[in-house]
Amino acid sequence: MYVICYGKSPKALETGAKLIEEIGGRYVTGTELITGSFVLADGESKCAIVMILPLEAAVKSMEETVSDKTRGLPVIAVSPEGRYAAVIRRGNKPYEKGVDEVYSAIVNALGPFCFSAFEGNDGITGDLVNLVSKYDMKINNRDTFDRFNSDIRSGRKVDVYTDLPVIFADPVIDPMTYSLHSYPYDMREDFIKQYKASKEGKTEPSVFITCTYLGGEEDNNNLILVPKILSLGIEIKVKTDPGYCCPAVRKSLINHLVNPDAVARVAASYSARDSEIVKGLGDDLGAEVMSFDSDKISKTAIPMEMTFSPERKNDTATALALLASPDGILVIRRSSSAQGLVFSAALDGGKIVLPE
Repeated sequence: MYVICYGKSPKALETGAKLIEEIGGRYVTGTELITGSFVLADGESKCAIVMILPLEAAVKSMEETVSDKTRGLPVIAVSPEGRYAAVIRRGNKPYEKGVDEVYSAIVNALGPFCFSAFEGNDGITGDLVNLVSKYDMKINNRDTFDRFNSDIRSGRKVDVYTDLPVIFADPVIDPMTYSLHSYPYDMREDFIKQYKASKEGKTEPSVFITCTYLGGEEDNNNLILVPKILSLGIEIKVKTDPGYCCPAVRKSLINHLVNPDAVARVAASYSARDSEIVKGLGDDLGAEVMSFDSDKISKTAIPMEMTFSPERKNDTATALALLASPDGILVIRRSSSAQGLVFSAALDGGKIVLPE
């Protein structure tokens, strides 16, 4: 006998591990089931897909993950806590003959309390803890963070607003808990309006994943998550007081509606790496300091020509920002200072995976 388990929450993973240990089997991902990359191994003839999810989610997931490779397999729903098990598809030959045997083994493995109660939607998917850890996100309020995680674990649907590229870790299960609202970068004003409406109590408290500066006022209702995915390319023209530079850079970022908490890297040339200015900016922003040689900087392709200074072919600040964020998106092009500091900023390419 063999069980092929699919589940995401900590309770589901624990229950699946118990079934696999006692019956034999393995885990699969939702992506495997959806794309058809799922393959049966030798000796898996008496097997069933075990959806370790609340019943509603198991049925939905089964409907949305059907492929030619999984269509004939039996499907058994098991609650994340292991308190019930139900056959929701008996499968086709030759698998249907073994489904009762697999089902009996699952019930025995779960123990005498497996039919004591039916649960709601709790345990469908993961909360936001791993997401925050992976992207080193700044949290605006720890109590608010804990409250939203508690809501997610209890099965409550949560609204998530973002102006960054965000996708679901599992397109089958996650939308049952997260209602994702995406705003392209050119609709950032609408995104800010939505946040203000939520802050003023006109809409329900929500999660906002963004590098946009939403203001410095305290907000105990909404959860604001700021991922560290921004690179600054620093060009130093003359020796400048680091005490001036740090506040000046923060002010300029905010003026461009960019949250300083999003800065992950400060990039400079080799010759400037150890300067007091660059080190001071790295310390102030909690960012890694990176450096590149002049040859690499000069050969970096810049998306736009320096039309304001056509005699210059190289834009050091922008080149550094793009070098520190490969495949990044330029968000600030040369913010200059009369004190001799120039910087550009680029957001990392790629997508944030929710909930992760």
